[in-house]
Amino acid sequence: MTYVHSSDCDELRVILCLEFDPHAEPNRVSELKNAVIDSPNTLHSVEVTGDFDFMTEIAATDLGWFNRWWKSLASLVAAVVNRCEKSFVCRRFVRRSKDEHALWVRRGDELKRIEHSLIDKIIADGDYAHVYSEGQSWLLHATMHSLFERLSGGHFIQLHRSIIVRSGFIDRLVHDKEHWIARLRDGTSERVARSHVAETLKMTHSSTNAATSSNSLQVVDDLRFS
Repeated sequence: MTYVHSSDCDELRVILCLEFDPHAEPNRVSELKNAVIDSPNTLHSVEVTGDFDFMTEIAATDLGWFNRWWKSLASLVAAVVNRCEKSFVCRRFVRRSKDEHALWVRRGDELKRIEHSLIDKIIADGDYAHVYSEGQSWLLHATMHSLFERLSGGHFIQLHRSIIVRSGFIDRLVHDKEHWIARLRDGTSERVARSHVAETLKMTHSSTNAATSSNSLQVVDDLRFS
């Protein structure tokens, strides 16, 4: 099973598509290819057939840098390139395996892998979600529904529609009149939606059946979980 992970591209990424002159000297074509491939800002390159002969993606620090870099190759480009098209990456769609027990988040120019076992909680923020792990957080473009589907089964609880928590990150559950409150290990508290109370108690191995009765007004102040 797979899913498509989408993410906005916050950095400047340029896709170069080159069509070479069929009469150009092969060594000069190779020289241009090598100059592009060997650039530390080149992410990947491919030789193709069709409308173009060579495509590459450049991680440009800014547009000024890209223009200077491209200008430094002007003599080679003029000698071997018939046509050049430049496009800018706005968003990525990457197919990943659902069996992969990790989320991928952006950190600067890199994608960072966060194992499910290290994720503490995920909080919705419009069309995005904040992923919290070991005192750090990242912003991910994804819905809570899709994230919950991708997380390892049996280890995460959706307390309400805006928050998903790893079961081991719950310090205790407090029954306050008509509501259950989850006290988390980072000191924060979240109300458990009524529709998720049974699942939450089951996953945290609670045996407080009497306290969950609709007729009970008992307050359980200290249900702790190791």
